[in-house]
Amino acid sequence: MGFRKSDYESYDYSQFWEDNKRLYEDRAERLALRRLLAGVDRDNKLFFDIGCGYGRLFNEYKDFGTIVLIDYSIKNLRNAKNKIENFLKNDPEKLSTIHFIAADATSLPVKSNCADVILTVRMVHHLDNPEKYFTEVERILRNRGLYFLEFANKRNLKNILRFTTGRMDTSPFNLIPSQIGETILNFHPKYIVNLLKRRNFTVKKIISVSNFRLSLLKKFPGTKTLIFLEKIYQKLFSFALFGPSVFLKSVLSGPEPEGTTGNKKMVLEDILICTSCRKDSLLFNKNKITCRNCGSIFINENGIYNFKIK
Repeated sequence: MGFRKSDYESYDYSQFWEDNKRLYEDRAERLALRRLLAGVDRDNKLFFDIGCGYGRLFNEYKDFGTIVLIDYSIKNLRNAKNKIENFLKNDPEKLSTIHFIAADATSLPVKSNCADVILTVRMVHHLDNPEKYFTEVERILRNRGLYFLEFANKRNLKNILRFTTGRMDTSPFNLIPSQIGETILNFHPKYIVNLLKRRNFTVKKIISVSNFRLSLLKKFPGTKTLIFLEKIYQKLFSFALFGPSVFLKSVLSGPEPEGTTGNKKMVLEDILICTSCRKDSLLFNKNKITCRNCGSIFINENGIYNFKIK
């Protein structure tokens, strides 16, 4: 599969965020995402959060017409579904427009040229082959569709200082991804931008994020002051890209697509293909989906469709 030992089945990823230790990072990422999503048309648009985790950022994109949350981890998706159902407990009509899919990000069970907007946050650093994933994003996104991406930045200020003072051997300046532990890859911004350009994406905006991510600063002057400074930095100094995290907005090149995703609610039949044979030949039943071409069966377990290839 495409993930680096990080499917989170044995770990509750929500616990990573549900304390005040990472409140600053969460708010800094939301600042960037809101800036990038500002002005984006959401009416009747098909939105994908690929690598959605436990749905942490759902309220930032909840207004899109149809939303598909994809993650490799069933546990993450269960947590996301519970979180979103609680959030929308008084809006069953909106909840019916949200779908949960377990799948490998490098082999998505999604029809070509159907997505209007795709978001990926804190996911590509877990991939063995990010190039293959970006090819999938290019495939499923419509011409002129928007792709929002976050990645871990190896050329951050902390790494530069550590390298120049001899406390780190790996250069933050070359384009080779650097591995952190067993599960994380950090990327040079030019490396990511080059991969996107080779797949017909034009990068429109880049934001340096979590620029003050130091334990000492979180204690003093504290999160509220850091977020105030973060707003200034993201707006005025992102050109330096010194933060440990980078968000970008890109658009897929090509002629304007004919028509739109329509003035109706998108359903799974409009979106999914068979993971095994890649054919648009799925037969939908209440508790399972069967491929009429190859016979593969994909189970619906309490509203989560499992499209992972065993």
